[in-house]
Amino acid sequence: MTEKGLATNILCHAWNKDGTQIAIAPNNNEVWIYETKGDQHTERWEKKHVLAEHSGLVCSIDWDPISNQIATCGHDRNAYVWKFDGHVWQPTLVILRISRAATCVKWSPLGNKFAVTSGMKCVPVCNFDPSANWWVSKIIKKHKSTVLAVDWCPNNKFVVTGSSDYRCRVVSAFVKDVDSAEDDGFGAVWPDQHKFGEVLAEFDQAKAWVHGVSWSPSAFRIAFVGHGSTVHVVQILSGSAPVVQTIPHRGLPFRAVKFLSNEALVAVGYDNNPTIFRNTGGETEPNWAYYEVLDKGDGSDKKDKTAEKSSAFAASRAIFHQQTHLGIQGNEKKEETVLHTRHQNAITSVCRLKQTVITTSGLDGRVFFWDLAHSGLDVASLHLS
Repeated sequence: MTEKGLATNILCHAWNKDGTQIAIAPNNNEVWIYETKGDQHTERWEKKHVLAEHSGLVCSIDWDPISNQIATCGHDRNAYVWKFDGHVWQPTLVILRISRAATCVKWSPLGNKFAVTSGMKCVPVCNFDPSANWWVSKIIKKHKSTVLAVDWCPNNKFVVTGSSDYRCRVVSAFVKDVDSAEDDGFGAVWPDQHKFGEVLAEFDQAKAWVHGVSWSPSAFRIAFVGHGSTVHVVQILSGSAPVVQTIPHRGLPFRAVKFLSNEALVAVGYDNNPTIFRNTGGETEPNWAYYEVLDKGDGSDKKDKTAEKSSAFAASRAIFHQQTHLGIQGNEKKEETVLHTRHQNAITSVCRLKQTVITTSGLDGRVFFWDLAHSGLDVASLHLS
């Protein structure tokens, strides 16, 4: 694929339902929407729209496949829902009621509400009020510091959050008159599941800022990644406390994590390299472990089980050493340091585009496609569906 960047930096990206359009946040107050027509070569993409309602940095985007609406949030303490009228994207006001930056936005699986994390130690959960023609919010207030990440349970009722107070929490986001009160199997796990804002579970194993969270398709597993270079997978059990497994990572910390299936997940971050973890145990007694990196660096298809000590890590560390100890910046040397990975800076977001295809974007301004079926992996062991 092409190495051309779309912007100087990309903080996040999101796809429409059929993968023909992509929205990116180019590290300013705008959102750029490109028409891709399914082409993986970014130099052929056409910029169709620029969304510029935000007055501060846009740091998160999510595109709802059901309604085709885009939710954005940023450091201006605002969130907007964008609806395409056939010609332009029109913003709809969201009443967040926060006085600090919004950090992450995520649509619920049914697309009838979304959650926004913030520096105000709270998570507004928003649903549409047709009488006022805006989005209203109910506030989850159980966090003790900035909330950095959020994801929804497949049942549309719970959120999992990651915070800089070193905690990962499962919180009820049940909204009366919006969600169904029928028990979908969690009644025996969390009796207070329909009490909005109730903390149903809390995990402190990260011992560091929790940058990324993800909920598995089955709804009974959760993953979160912390700034202490660890990956944690939670097994939710009926009638007993959840079981947490911690997988140490010998490289740099991860920024985001996403389940590929109930048995596999991908984590991305400061190593500039998507990393796969998989369950090598059973359903009731899982055993999660590092499996493989997607970017081999040297073009080899050989599996390197010591990839976490890869040249990408060494090169990143060398750049850090130059900047902190010698005061050398790339432009002062008038030459560009080239890493052995496709991404030349931290990966900030990962999206699932197709059954076996994921995309990543990063601070190098690039978007890359990764076809797991052609990456030398044992795809059957990942149980992709």
